[in-house]
Amino acid sequence: MGEIGWHECRASPADNNLIAYAKFLLKTAGRRTKVASDLRLVSAQWSILLDLFISAFERRAVPTGDACLASSAPHSTALRHLIFLMDAGYVTRVPDPDDARRTLVGLTSKGVELVGGCLQAEFDALKAALGGRID
Repeated sequence: MGEIGWHECRASPADNNLIAYAKFLLKTAGRRTKVASDLRLVSAQWSILLDLFISAFERRAVPTGDACLASSAPHSTALRHLIFLMDAGYVTRVPDPDDARRTLVGLTSKGVELVGGCLQAEFDALKAALGGRID
């Protein structure tokens, strides 16, 4: 178990755009799942990472079960994805100080850099495709 990177997340105006974009992507994934429920059009790992990225900047603790829900995958599948992300060093797990029965998960510094970098690249590409018409 490691340390959750909340203390490193200070939102600048540029970060606020990325956080809004991450929220948009999560909502889009949720809509896609409802419309095409028989298809797997959402990456469970990416949805978990997006949810944890948003939570880090909102300084919100995320119980392991809630991170699994964000994936839109069955709980056991989501848990395997979460464990993979922990083993890869992008996510860490810590005991919940308020409830000894639960654990909390969050992005590591490496995870914040990965998701932030991916979001920035996507956001810049989208902005370029729209001729810079994103405020």
